[in-house]
Amino acid sequence: MSAHTASPEKILIIRLSAIGDILLATPLLRALRQKHPQAKLDFVVKTDFADVLRHHPEIDCLYELNPAGGWTELRSLGKRLQHEHYDVVLDIHKNFRSRYLVHAAKPRQVLRHRKHVLRRWLFVKTKINFMREIPPIYQRYLAAAAPLGITATPAPGLERWLELFWSANEEQEAARTLAENNWQPDLPLIGLAPGAGYFTKRWPPEYFGELAAEFMNSGNQVVVLGGPHDFGLAKIVAKRVESARKLSANSGQMRARFIDLTGALSLLASAAVIKRCQLLVANDSGLMHVAEAVGTPLIAIFGSTTRELGFFPQIATSRVVENHDLNCRPCSHLGYRQCPRGHFRCMREVLPAEVLTVANKILGF
Repeated sequence: MSAHTASPEKILIIRLSAIGDILLATPLLRALRQKHPQAKLDFVVKTDFADVLRHHPEIDCLYELNPAGGWTELRSLGKRLQHEHYDVVLDIHKNFRSRYLVHAAKPRQVLRHRKHVLRRWLFVKTKINFMREIPPIYQRYLAAAAPLGITATPAPGLERWLELFWSANEEQEAARTLAENNWQPDLPLIGLAPGAGYFTKRWPPEYFGELAAEFMNSGNQVVVLGGPHDFGLAKIVAKRVESARKLSANSGQMRARFIDLTGALSLLASAAVIKRCQLLVANDSGLMHVAEAVGTPLIAIFGSTTRELGFFPQIATSRVVENHDLNCRPCSHLGYRQCPRGHFRCMREVLPAEVLTVANKILGF
């Protein structure tokens, strides 16, 4: 480690998106603050995802980049960063925007993580797997900062790596919205997050509906979470629950136990609701990482992506359900709008009964 970074006075992290990737950077924030408590620690993020770090106690200045502002916005932010004279910039995004901001900031040292692009391409396209020993994404971020002498540890007393913070306002938003939807605090609450950025990452919403009906038959409340773009998925879940309700002797109780909050909450209020849940069932999505960050037991259902790509849950209370009997996984490191082979077996063959069995073990049934 060079002399000028032995004790840096100003450190900047650049990770522009998305929810999960930014949460996976929180162990890096914690490690940098523990090693360099007096340093100014700043972060650059896209405006759409700034709430993920809005209340993070280790960040001194949170810069927001609004992509809608185009080149003018990018250049303006670059000039602001240049005036800060950073000792170190950690670029853990590595795209055109982040590289431009690094160039504009002119730090004394630039650190970047390895994306293992060639190995990833070989794995996805040919299934030649040289990624078995590559650590998960959050550890790659930490490795990038190794020249700064950091030591990685889980969040104190919680045995989890990711962290998410919110204010009393978001806590009140969550409580108020739940109350308005007849939430019963004395009944267990189970969360469902049927959304994901790509179709091939989404377990069929009909399956979520069947699972919800089973949870409700066992006396649990079910809350569906997601953004406005998940309205359609939530409607399919609700329709399948309604079909099950008509066949159930407990139909009146089931009606009261289903809560659809898609599009009704901010991200941080959604996190406050997930914190109240005994379990969250989610796809490979931002809310999956939120569950890990708040310490809620999690079942994550993986389709087109696999562990080697670096985004699997990490804590002891999390479980992954996936179809191991396919030689076409992974078909992408991100996902597709449709199954490339047309069968979508990676998700369709993961049946609700299998997920329910895992859930019952977590819940102690």
